[in-house]
Amino acid sequence: MKKILAMTLALTMTALMFASCGDKSEKSESKAETTTTAAETEAPAEETTPTEDETPAETTPEEDTANEVDNSNWKPLAAIADSLECYDNASLTFAADSDITGIFTTFYEGSDEAKPGDEGYSGDEAKVNFSVQEVAGVPMLKCDEEIYDTEDTANNGHKVLKIKADMNKLFASQPELMDNIFNIKVELVAVAREQAVYDDGLGPVTVAWYGGAMGTNNNGEWNGNTATIEMASDSGEGWCNQWAHTVTSARIGIKENAKFNHEYETNYTTVMAWVVKSDIDLYIADIVFEDDAGNVIKVPEGAIPGGASYEKEELTDADSDGIIEYAEDGTVVLEK
Repeated sequence: MKKILAMTLALTMTALMFASCGDKSEKSESKAETTTTAAETEAPAEETTPTEDETPAETTPEEDTANEVDNSNWKPLAAIADSLECYDNASLTFAADSDITGIFTTFYEGSDEAKPGDEGYSGDEAKVNFSVQEVAGVPMLKCDEEIYDTEDTANNGHKVLKIKADMNKLFASQPELMDNIFNIKVELVAVAREQAVYDDGLGPVTVAWYGGAMGTNNNGEWNGNTATIEMASDSGEGWCNQWAHTVTSARIGIKENAKFNHEYETNYTTVMAWVVKSDIDLYIADIVFEDDAGNVIKVPEGAIPGGASYEKEELTDADSDGIIEYAEDGTVVLEK
């Protein structure tokens, strides 16, 4: 019995020794893992040099000032009067009460078909309302486009302005005079009402570019455009002006079927303005008719009667201090 107890005690002590050795090994491994992790955490990050693509680009002085606009050529609306070239020796000017009814109309008038603004009309012609308004103190014929196509998002509803002057009415008292007309000059002024609309957003309150064509339409026949209308407000100089001006000449005498003939049932001087996205008012300041020697042929006195009354409109400079101020998004600040 004693022998059996001794053997049992010996086996128990041996087992305890093996268990003690196993615990020490596991603790050592755990301590080693902890030490390694701490070393990895505390190791300083390696310094990296930015690649060529990541290096910040340096800007030049020219690029830093690229968004600045030169407003040194800014002119107020009052300067329009001094810019007129033909007014003092024109064949035709306007008075504040000039009754232009039936004398200045649009191409489509007189047609039995649907007209611009009517239900069912699908053409490209603008609806134009005529009045006489003072621009810089000078009475001018305003050709005011009335937007009717509100679903036209491409051009904001703007169409082609097609204007005609009835020569038979202007020369009714001396019809033979129109037969001598060789050259026609039309002095035009354009004034921006709102910020210019560009393909990539809004710009300053400026006309930028505005154009069209001029010609004649005689005896019911369209004789083509014999002159191109182009005007710009300070192209390349920041588009800082709210208005633009031009004199367009059409030498109708070099084209036989473009000449006027008092025996024709109809004779018209025609002016067209192409589609633009911006809100721009077109004015006719004066018209000059010349013979082949350059002599001015005056419209007979009383050709345009007086007595008309129009609702007066006020034109104000978009920037009264002469400085175009821009917001961070590049648009002009209208209120200061």
